[in-house]
Amino acid sequence: MSDVLSQEEINQLIEALMKGELKEEDLLREEEEKKVKPYDFKRPSKFSKEQLRTFQMIHENFGRALSTYLSGRLRTFVDVEISIDQLTYEEFIRSVMIPSFIVIFTGDVFEGSAIFEMRLDLFYTMLDIIMGGPGENPPNRPPTEIETSIMRKEVTNMLTLLAQAWSDFQYFIPSIENVETNPQFVQIVPPNEIVLLVTASVSWGEFTSFINVCWPFSLLEPLLEKLSDRFWMMGRKPERVEERIEELKKASQKVPVTVQAVIGETELRLKEILDLEVGDVIRLGTHYKDEIRIDVEGRPKFRGIPGVFKGKYAVKVTGEFTNGGEYE
Repeated sequence: MSDVLSQEEINQLIEALMKGELKEEDLLREEEEKKVKPYDFKRPSKFSKEQLRTFQMIHENFGRALSTYLSGRLRTFVDVEISIDQLTYEEFIRSVMIPSFIVIFTGDVFEGSAIFEMRLDLFYTMLDIIMGGPGENPPNRPPTEIETSIMRKEVTNMLTLLAQAWSDFQYFIPSIENVETNPQFVQIVPPNEIVLLVTASVSWGEFTSFINVCWPFSLLEPLLEKLSDRFWMMGRKPERVEERIEELKKASQKVPVTVQAVIGETELRLKEILDLEVGDVIRLGTHYKDEIRIDVEGRPKFRGIPGVFKGKYAVKVTGEFTNGGEYE
């Protein structure tokens, strides 16, 4: 019986007392009995129930996104169910099959590493389907370098989905540090450290396998304040949104774009093109003294003057186009 009784339980106790089925002395005796809660010192509980609920919510969002992603890649509906458990790192490593596909990853805001582990039956089935095969009879052997390279990209996409599920609490940019197939070679924390193990049960048709994400306590400890319902309800979401916008702005500034300086353009009939010979001159629609158009990703953005700078061809920007393509 829980410490807090529901109204229905209170009514049942009162009814039992009135009918004589339960004596008041029995209730008092039960209350006086010392309540002992078992505690395992080998597996201490490092996370509160509130933090575990938040963690469950984060990874259920990840599970839904993962289900959508895998359904698209495998061309069938994929069901993903999430479960969470606390255990020691040694227990987790012992539970990992040999061989397995183990990805050690981190984030730009993390101090330490975490583990993304995929069973090889899922690894080879996904790989075979992605490469156009039926995805049947997966082999039981360590993957080759080519197979690892292909699936590394898939895991990178899955880690991006994981980061997006975390974004409301702590945005991070995931990066893969290493890939292993033998769990005995993966020692990111001491064996007795408590970890949170997130298990995603992946199934479609008659096929079922697992993906595990292992979060060490030392990595999550600085974020425990954010892994609480109170933090979420205290109205700090706008601050995180502003931080996210700034981070996205900085990240977008590193995206490469194609810039082209258009010297000139003209139109020719197909017959004129077929009649072209070496030495023919094609006249463009611009004068050599005119400003040229500078396109960014195929759209007019600037005007400029061509020239030479430090021995290389260059363009000096002299003006800018508006969004409508008009020159300012």
